[in-house]
Amino acid sequence: MKKIFALVIAVGVFSNTAFAASFVDIENHWAKDYIITLADSGVVNGVTDTLYMPDDNVTRAQYLKMIMETVGLEQKPVRVGECLDADLNDWYAGYLQSALDCGLVPKGMVQNYSEKVEYTVDDNGNTTSSKVIYTGEFNGQAPITREEMAVLTEYMYQYTRTILTNPKAVEVKKTSFKDNEEISEWAKASIDRAVADGFIEGMEDNTFKPKDTATRAQAATIIVRVLEKTK
Repeated sequence: MKKIFALVIAVGVFSNTAFAASFVDIENHWAKDYIITLADSGVVNGVTDTLYMPDDNVTRAQYLKMIMETVGLEQKPVRVGECLDADLNDWYAGYLQSALDCGLVPKGMVQNYSEKVEYTVDDNGNTTSSKVIYTGEFNGQAPITREEMAVLTEYMYQYTRTILTNPKAVEVKKTSFKDNEEISEWAKASIDRAVADGFIEGMEDNTFKPKDTATRAQAATIIVRVLEKTK
């Protein structure tokens, strides 16, 4: 119940609550069953009481919060100057700060990425602690792409994975999508693993369309699959 409650909060950014039975725009949609599973559990909300808008975009910030809540990663207090381009006024900043602290934000998703290590020393010049400071732009309001969604999913899942959530190792093979060459180099290994874990799949024409923006339906599908694997 704790995980389900957390996820209700996570997808609250999608506006008003409604049960799947009320959504008139999912009846013939391929993701209908996934949306029903989440909506009837109160996990995902509609844009209005009668519309889910399954093919609308999901932003980077929205998906970051969704997947972090799904795997049980909590937000942290924001440290000014250490949260990329997010500040205290950004609703997702606590999640981004937490993901950064855990090393779970892919470099490929940060524009103008750089990092430096800051050290704390005592009066004798001995290092007592260190931390990595990241700079760049996460652009949380930008629509998330399919490859970005796959990478974030795997980063979060693998970080929180335990023998209890997944006792059997999954054989990972390189994908053979027609458009593999369009997948960013930094995303390839995570996409291979996300496909092997059953979180995401290609299109009917055996393409992956890595640069296409992800939809609300696709996000709901992945969240259901992750929940099924971690419960």
